[in-house]
Amino acid sequence: METPLPAVERGRSAISLTRPLKEAERVRRERILTAARDLAREGGPEATTIRAVAERAGTTPVTVYRYFPSKDHLLLRLMIDWSVRVIADLTARDYAGTDTDRVAAGFADIIGWAADDRLLLTAGMSAIGSPDLSGDGLSVWRELFTGLVRAILTDPAWTDTEGKALTLGHVLLACLLDLTTSRATAAQTGKHITTAARLIFR
Repeated sequence: METPLPAVERGRSAISLTRPLKEAERVRRERILTAARDLAREGGPEATTIRAVAERAGTTPVTVYRYFPSKDHLLLRLMIDWSVRVIADLTARDYAGTDTDRVAAGFADIIGWAADDRLLLTAGMSAIGSPDLSGDGLSVWRELFTGLVRAILTDPAWTDTEGKALTLGHVLLACLLDLTTSRATAAQTGKHITTAARLIFR
């Protein structure tokens, strides 16, 4: 899936193979990603080992490592891809009300979608703070958070001049961490993110 967010695309490149891929290599990489996504949805990060991904994809661990330097790089790529799909889903929605109402509703939807895909998100969240990534994952978050707000407001020109999207995005990460570690229910995290959105975007 293509994304209009340059920093997200750079982040994708930073955590996977950066040289231009031939068609057969692109197909192989997508097969690896599909296998990893399916395993993550079935059993979370514990089930998504490089060996299991390779077996599911019909290839070898060495081949997986050609595209993703570590398991955490692979899991973070799944998280970024999920986030890009969320932006597409938000764009397709027609949120009503004030900007505050719309942002609150949109971020509540994100929590709902995360709850529906909890094991995949658990796998992705487990990789965010990994020392293996050397900050690669964190480099994309600001533009990603801005992209979420732009999608909700249907305003591609919206800029985060006051740091509102960045602040709410960090609250979102905390809520996703609570959700994926079972520290809070979907209803509780949904309430938390809605309250935060209304306070930050009032």
